Amino acid sequence: MTRRLLFLLLFAPGLLWAAERNLIVIHTNDFHGHIRQEAEYAGAARIAALVKQTRAHHDGVLVLDAGDSISGTPVSTLFKGAPIFEVMNMIGYDAGALGNHEFDYGYERIEKFREIADFPLLCSNAFAPTGDLIADAPTLIKQVNGIRVAIIGLITEETPDIVTPTGNDGIMFAPPMYSLAAIARAVRPHVDLVILLSHLGHEEDRRLAKEVDGVDLIVGGHSHDLVEPERAGRTLIVQANRYGTHVGYLDMMVDTDNGGITEFDGRLIPATDLPPPDPDVEKAVNDWEAKVEATVDVVIGTAGREFPDEELLPLIESILARRAGTRFGFYNLGGIRDGIRPGEVTARHIWNIEPFGNTLVTVTTDGATLRAIVAMDGATHEGVGRIDDGATYTFATSSFVAALAKRRSPDRVSVSDQGVLVRDLLIDYIRQNGLE
Repeated sequence: MTRRLLFLLLFAPGLLWAAERNLIVIHTNDFHGHIRQEAEYAGAARIAALVKQTRAHHDGVLVLDAGDSISGTPVSTLFKGAPIFEVMNMIGYDAGALGNHEFDYGYERIEKFREIADFPLLCSNAFAPTGDLIADAPTLIKQVNGIRVAIIGLITEETPDIVTPTGNDGIMFAPPMYSLAAIARAVRPHVDLVILLSHLGHEEDRRLAKEVDGVDLIVGGHSHDLVEPERAGRTLIVQANRYGTHVGYLDMMVDTDNGGITEFDGRLIPATDLPPPDPDVEKAVNDWEAKVEATVDVVIGTAGREFPDEELLPLIESILARRAGTRFGFYNLGGIRDGIRPGEVTARHIWNIEPFGNTLVTVTTDGATLRAIVAMDGATHEGVGRIDDGATYTFATSSFVAALAKRRSPDRVSVSDQGVLVRDLLIDYIRQNGLE
């Protein structure tokens, strides 16, 4: 041993440690219950295989999810989200954000999700009517490979306007910017890296990155975008589409002296490029799916071509109107959660398209209110036609759309529930007519 090295070992051990340390972030968002490998969706077992493989070769790995884990498949719907968090435990998440769809069964159901999940569900700006935080915590501070990391959760302030009112009366949401600025300012001096788990949407992520100091990385969700690492000021932003079509993989060097990301290499891995399924997770998924297959894995017809959600919209509106006996139907584009591919169509496909269990209703209202209902969707609804603000209209829609309209304009909206599920109407239509 040289005299110089002996001096370093005895008197300056800290000099032997590099100020930069490696961290890999594996990220998902808007999983929407797609634990089963299907079409272009990876399934939980292949995501778990990637996590297991990465952790076998690297000391510093964080696995994060940016919300909307549930609502989108029969196994999620029939068991009110519980199986999804059980399977996510097996993937090995370190933290997840609350998304708006975690409120689909009322905010009190989130307590059950928190009990099941082995990882914290984070959200700093969602509060119960009592004023209590709905999530496990606003922030998680964790040390990984010698890196001190703060992970902050945020949800869109628009949540009350896009979730069912049932079970969600009185919940409150603080402005994301103020919540983030306060927490980032408080934790920044004590950590090397600040990560935001954001269920706000890509454009809002960009805005926050430019206007709030102290955030190194935003793992985004809600808008279902493909966002390979991009810079907004000093902040990196990523997002991995939806349903497990891609998994985000971000390899970073972090400065543990001064904080922040010094180098990064990131990509979105398509489902087809993931490792083969982890057998333990695959078995757990198959066990859950076996409980629903008799109900949903039933062929109901064939499709001669692909039907994306934009093409399904006018078809669904016409089916609702015909069944309700109204002049036109209105359906929110965001309520169509999947498309139909060519070939055999099963009941499962329709459950994936309409997983929420909404019923057919008729709504009677004035033209001005109808105009506001149509405008809140942002899609083109040609069947609605020209609207006269002073006229009275009765149209067919879903119980979800009607509930939101009733909450916004209680004195101007009259609702009559027809007592039949929207997805049952779609299944019956395809059985009788097919799709060409």
